[in-house]
Amino acid sequence: MEFICFILGSCSASFIICLAYRINRRKQLGGLSCCDYCGRRLPLIALVPIIGWLLSMGKCRYCKNSISVYYPLIEFLFAICFMNSKDNYHFVIIYCLLLFLSCEDIYDHTSHTFILYPIIFFEFIVNFPSEKVIGLFILTSLLLFFIYYRKALGNGDLPVILLIYIALPVFQFSVSILITSCLTILIFLLRKKHSLAFIPFLAIGFFLSTLFV
Repeated sequence: MEFICFILGSCSASFIICLAYRINRRKQLGGLSCCDYCGRRLPLIALVPIIGWLLSMGKCRYCKNSISVYYPLIEFLFAICFMNSKDNYHFVIIYCLLLFLSCEDIYDHTSHTFILYPIIFFEFIVNFPSEKVIGLFILTSLLLFFIYYRKALGNGDLPVILLIYIALPVFQFSVSILITSCLTILIFLLRKKHSLAFIPFLAIGFFLSTLFV
């Protein structure tokens, strides 16, 4: 069962990354993937998650340009998350949505976060404990302050953080935000960029907190 979940997770990650790329680049959704550099169609073996990257040694077989190591790493992490959540199907849905939005945020600094509102509503009705209501109100107020007054967050970050808060226990949520903050600060110092795609860091924090906490 674990092996099947691993295969499903890695294949799902590969599909979601490709889907987000094609939607944000306004490319055809059908057809095989092509090399970003030479435009040649990739062979079927190169499309196999993780294994395809390893067999091609991280390079296009035609133009020899490098294929990012992030692809197999994301596929591997996603596969582990699937294995860890084989009995938690609503977590699997959240994983998929966060990966899709992370890819969108990386590509264009925009994301269709409105797709989160149905699952936020579902999680709130089905799984949300009453003792977290005050915390939800305080968190929402703080986020709105940082979005509209300080301009430190984007509009798309609001539903992502709210979903993570609603889906996780308070301690796990705190660890998730701590991981997110540390990673964001580290990358900010290393890359010295004034703006970063924040949703990927939120997703990584969520993934790691559900795996290890």
